[in-house]
Amino acid sequence: MSTEQRVIEVIAEVFEIPTEELSAELRFIDDLGATSLDVVTLVWRIEEAFGLGEIEESALESVHTLGDLIELVDARRGTVSEAIEVVDVAIAADHAGVNLKADLVEWLTARGCEVRDLGPADSQSVDYPDFASRVANQVKEKAARKGILVCGSGIGMSIAANKVDGVRAAVVCNPLQARLARQHNNLNVLCLGERLIGSDMARECVAAFLDTPFDPGDDGRHRRRVCRIHELEHPEQRD
Repeated sequence: MSTEQRVIEVIAEVFEIPTEELSAELRFIDDLGATSLDVVTLVWRIEEAFGLGEIEESALESVHTLGDLIELVDARRGTVSEAIEVVDVAIAADHAGVNLKADLVEWLTARGCEVRDLGPADSQSVDYPDFASRVANQVKEKAARKGILVCGSGIGMSIAANKVDGVRAAVVCNPLQARLARQHNNLNVLCLGERLIGSDMARECVAAFLDTPFDPGDDGRHRRRVCRIHELEHPEQRD
């Protein structure tokens, strides 16, 4: 699918307009009646759909039409694809989570996801921070759109992954937690405990994680709070 087709699909979803009614020359404010919240929501969805990371506000100042947005995404997408091969999911485990990881890799692949398995290959004892950092850095560097980590409880992996700038990792034990973590916190690394949940529940959690979009909130509150998390990592960037 071309960049233009995918951008139009996302715009159609956000504005609830049939794709056939959208064209490159349409202006967001004048023609689509977009509000500031609509634009915030659209930007988040575009960033997520293409794995672009955060688009700076300065880059958005010149985006007035659908065509402007398509050109911006094309330029960003080209830069990313030249540097790295982007996959849907990067996944890793430690020795206590290797069996669930193997099950999820097989299930995700059958589901049509592009998966990068970062190890380990067997149950020999390893240190979980080493594997947490592999996945977390893939997400940070935009080499993977999302990450999944598995250990015995999921706790060690989440603590380690959250040390990496830009990563928002959390342990979940049911799909509701996964869904809310995506909707409210824009979770980008899901952590699971093989000793706490079975493969069926783990699959449900992963499905909710992958299928649920971030919701900025009707007044942008969730986006604001996620930005505040970023400020904790970069206090020098606070206004």
